[in-house]
Amino acid sequence: MLVPGELSHREIDEGWILPAPVEREAVHTRSIVCRGFRRSDGLIDIDARFIDTRPFAYDSHLRGKVDAGAALHNMQIRVTIDRTRQIVAVVSAMPSTPFDSCVGVNPNFQRLVGLSISRGFRQAMRERLGGVEGCTHMLAMLEVVAAAAMQTFVSDSMASRKPGEAPGIRTFNIESLVDTCWTYKSDGEVIEQFRRRRAEAAKT
Repeated sequence: MLVPGELSHREIDEGWILPAPVEREAVHTRSIVCRGFRRSDGLIDIDARFIDTRPFAYDSHLRGKVDAGAALHNMQIRVTIDRTRQIVAVVSAMPSTPFDSCVGVNPNFQRLVGLSISRGFRQAMRERLGGVEGCTHMLAMLEVVAAAAMQTFVSDSMASRKPGEAPGIRTFNIESLVDTCWTYKSDGEVIEQFRRRRAEAAKT
């Protein structure tokens, strides 16, 4: 069942198929949500939100009394990406942070502008925003944003289009998938299927 404050974690109790747990009590919930949008100007927006809550009231030596379910972290970012997968704009906000000083890092996220959401993004991001130049939680969320962006481009390429609207960008590259996970192992059936389909398409 939902515990106090978890309405900010939408439908957090739905869809679980793990084995029934032993008797237990909720003490912490973290959610990271990403949503991808195709804008009217053809750009792609990824909106992301990172929330931590505790289902009980507690005393913080810096924040004083904290109500049950109040967000310890509520951090948000919008990353706008063009058709070449380059970041062209970033907007960030921190409605709730453990320390008042946390919000001072927001201007640093503009350093993401110009980076490509592709292989090498995580390293480039951490070069610009590592250590005292960034925020641990925002960087964790941005790694999820990068993966969500790639899926958004794939989804966009499948979405319906209005007459005259530019087609979606095809980002699917079989060779870039090889050996990146269990299913995509080079001698596995899935990669073989992909290669057969590519060969068949090349004949037509």
